[in-house]
Amino acid sequence: MNDRLSTITLSQRDGRTIILHGVRLLRRYHRLFLAVGIGTFIVGCGATLSLRRSFVATATVVVSPTVSDPVGTRGGQQAESLSDDELATQAGLLQSRDVAAAVLHSLPAPAGRTGFSLKGMLCAHGLYPACPKATRADPGAEAQAQVDRLLAAVTIAPMPRSRIISITVNADDGRRAADLANAFVIQYQQLALDRQRADLNRTAAWVDSRTAQLRERWLEAATNASTFNATHKLSNTGDGAGNGPLIEREMSETAVSLTQAQGRLAAAEARADALARASARGEARGLVALTQQPILVATANTLQQLDSARMQKAAALGPHHPDLAGLDQQIATTRASLAAETHAALASINEDAMSARAEVAQLAHDLDRLRQEASSQGSPQAEYRMLTQEAQSARDVYEAFLERSKELVDRVALLQPPVAFVSHAAAPDSATFPNRRKLLMGVVVLSLVAATGAVFLRDLFSSGFGEVEQLRALVGLPLLTAIPRIAGRDRRSVRRHVLDNPFSPASEAVRSLLAQLSLSAPKTTGRGRVVVVASASAGEGKSSLAAWLAGLARTGGQPVLVIDGDHREGTPGRSPLCPGLTELLAGEASVGEVVRPDPETGVDFLPAGAPKLFPFDTTEIARLREMLKELGRSYSLIVIDSPPLLAMPDGLVYGALADQTVFICRWLSTSRSAVLSSIERLRSYGAHVSGVVVSMAEEHATAHPGARYGRQDTRRIALHHNS
Repeated sequence: MNDRLSTITLSQRDGRTIILHGVRLLRRYHRLFLAVGIGTFIVGCGATLSLRRSFVATATVVVSPTVSDPVGTRGGQQAESLSDDELATQAGLLQSRDVAAAVLHSLPAPAGRTGFSLKGMLCAHGLYPACPKATRADPGAEAQAQVDRLLAAVTIAPMPRSRIISITVNADDGRRAADLANAFVIQYQQLALDRQRADLNRTAAWVDSRTAQLRERWLEAATNASTFNATHKLSNTGDGAGNGPLIEREMSETAVSLTQAQGRLAAAEARADALARASARGEARGLVALTQQPILVATANTLQQLDSARMQKAAALGPHHPDLAGLDQQIATTRASLAAETHAALASINEDAMSARAEVAQLAHDLDRLRQEASSQGSPQAEYRMLTQEAQSARDVYEAFLERSKELVDRVALLQPPVAFVSHAAAPDSATFPNRRKLLMGVVVLSLVAATGAVFLRDLFSSGFGEVEQLRALVGLPLLTAIPRIAGRDRRSVRRHVLDNPFSPASEAVRSLLAQLSLSAPKTTGRGRVVVVASASAGEGKSSLAAWLAGLARTGGQPVLVIDGDHREGTPGRSPLCPGLTELLAGEASVGEVVRPDPETGVDFLPAGAPKLFPFDTTEIARLREMLKELGRSYSLIVIDSPPLLAMPDGLVYGALADQTVFICRWLSTSRSAVLSSIERLRSYGAHVSGVVVSMAEEHATAHPGARYGRQDTRRIALHHNS
């Protein structure tokens, strides 16, 4: 039970730590957060507002049942239902390039809007040197490109297990989208009717020519009968009931059989002609309607299915997609098989025609034989009846073809398009894309995510310390204090901060540091303590910390000396002619000549003196040790402002000779490798490193002595101190 409670407590503590860490990161990099967030929001808003608006309109049509070919059996009946292949075929025909071109012809594409362009304006006036050369556009290529763009904006989807097809068009204007959707249906209806009308007109023309031939044959037979009657001056041409001699009845029956055989021959020739023309034009549906052979019907249906599948894939994937190669090969194979089956069907029909032609020839021969017999018997009456029957038979055939021609003319007038409107497309009230409200909400979320990610990446790739716990875990030394950033406008105000603001958080932090150094200092008899303030590089606040430590120790009544240890470069802002540490170690000046009060803090100060080119040698190290012992008899605290440890080894010498060494690093600035390298070098020189001080820390960082005091408490303490 206790383990479970401890686990829950740790998880809650980890979650709270993560949340607090995230809040600290946002406060630390708030400028980065705002910059990335606002930048992403502006870019996202610009991209959202620059998106072209698109409107979608949908028209719905129903596919009419298929009507049998007019050349076939009379009274062709409609199919009760449609197969999925027929529905897909109609959808593919609706999305064909011919229909798209007709739509663009009826509704030309609007002229593109061109915005202001500085480059275009300069090119128009001949002021821009790198203007593109004007090229003359190919009208045909431009028209094909417009067709491609229109087909890319059209989606035609057949609904399964129904006869409904939806036509959806995407356009920049709602009214144009609706007009295009309706125009696709109207233009397809017109093209389909034109195609059907052309097919029926071709069939009607053939029937008319055949009817004219039959009429001439009938008129010729009637003229022959009338001429024969007038030549022989026949007064009794028969009783009209067929009661005559046996040879006359045989001639009559033979003539009837001949007429029937001629009708079958004409029908076979008509079927062969129509089938040959349908095969030459590649009309699979015509082949299905004109033949009753199962293999040919199945092959034609397969070809229709493959053509429909290729049309759909070409519309969806493009005319040059690799998947179309396999379909093209299958279509070619099926066409070859269809040609073979059509050839076989034509051969069968030709065999029927040959059989009918042979039968006609045989009957004609028999009829001639009967006529010869009748002539030899001297029967003009029988000859006349035969001529009359031939004329009547030719008339019957002529009237049948004439009736068929009238039916074709009537059917042309009653043609119906293959699709009919279920609902016309209406102009949408609002744009379908983009949904700016949702996109702007997404832009806001994206901006927050991008800004947060930038903050965490900045912290992840930061080389410095952002958390006190990280510093403690890495260096393995006590964290003596964390000095917050102060708002100093000049060097003097910064160096006098602890004197002018004795109860500020920074002053309390330095006071706490001074107390820790006093309590942890080794016992020294007869001399003062030597404290070295060291850092890895310049600009981390060690000079200010040395001045603050000395200033606070002096306010407590202790004699304090600050030594500028950077004798190779000298104190910034001071004259190189001023004697200091360099002259003191060289024996060119005494302590009284080089030590002077600091005008800013009032403590005694030993400047660096003239710059040196080389680090300390063994003689100078021994003199420095003796000098520190001698100065320790006069001062209770000696603070050495050492040079950067990574720049020169002089600071390591100071650390080895001092009683205590305070290593200072700047918050978020000093790299981890620099801190570890500097501390390792100090330890290798035998320096006694008391701990680490963090400078310019954030206000929310831990280990802020005095951070809990409010303004009223600070004012009350300050009044009591002054009194």
